[in-house]
Amino acid sequence: MKFKELKTDNELEVYRHAIHHDIDVLFPLDYLKQGRIFGYFNRKGEIVGGLALITKKPFRVLDSIPNFDGLSIDPQLKHTAEVTGLWLSAENRKTFTSVKYWLNVLFKLMTCKKKYFVYAYSSKKEHLQRIYSRARPIVLFRGETKMLPGMPSPDHESVEVVARSNFYRHFITNTDFFIQKLRKRKYNRKYSTSSKELQ
Repeated sequence: MKFKELKTDNELEVYRHAIHHDIDVLFPLDYLKQGRIFGYFNRKGEIVGGLALITKKPFRVLDSIPNFDGLSIDPQLKHTAEVTGLWLSAENRKTFTSVKYWLNVLFKLMTCKKKYFVYAYSSKKEHLQRIYSRARPIVLFRGETKMLPGMPSPDHESVEVVARSNFYRHFITNTDFFIQKLRKRKYNRKYSTSSKELQ
């Protein structure tokens, strides 16, 4: 498995259509060109995950907030990046590939020079709220967001900002996130082996 930064239009097209299949949002190409886009590829060269770090405004998640007038902690947005397009294909989420993926994501975020990260997620995804809340984010908005290009319909979302230092501290002091994934991998391998023995 390999993390690779995507720079050409063709690479970005592959990324945005792959993620469209997974999250039902087709990001505009010009929007992706505002930042650093990473694809996660398997040994066959197929894209199975990715990450978008948008480092220049406008930020989609902030534009989606009705009547939004800026970040109080950083009005000029000079020290902020938007984290989006964070995805891993379903068949890889319960394997060791998932651990490697998240370690790569963590490294990319920690080496980003921005002080804050803004992001959004559907309010229906309660498991994401449990994960993100541990890094003590500030909730900028929670409710129905405006419909943006590439979205099939408006969504009820939570738009949040988190300090990079909080994010880093969260993963350093809460290693259970990775331990749980390793345990799931061990269980899946054991279950798979037992199933083969029964055949």
